[in-house]
Amino acid sequence: MALQIGTVSATSGMTKAVYDQINAVLSPPLAGVAPADLAKIQDSWKQLAFAISKGVIDHLKANMEIKGVQTTGNINAAVAGAAATQAGVVFTQSNDGPGRVA
Repeated sequence: MALQIGTVSATSGMTKAVYDQINAVLSPPLAGVAPADLAKIQDSWKQLAFAISKGVIDHLKANMEIKGVQTTGNINAAVAGAAATQAGVVFTQSNDGPGRVA
């Protein structure tokens, strides 16, 4: 899954998911607020959702550590002077440590 911050208008990515939850929880108590005022409040929630999403995703990307990744499969490779061969191959991650996720 790709980590997508989204937009400051909360139309996509994590920003939309965070905003949708903020709006669902905080809108009902404001039922008596004028629609124009509620729209201004919701715009602020969108900015807050964007700030939260950006902070979380930037932090995850900078500090995430992925270890023990392996994959298996077959590889076909022509070998000079010999017929093509097939062998099972296991690839192992060799870049442990933080800051490796883009």
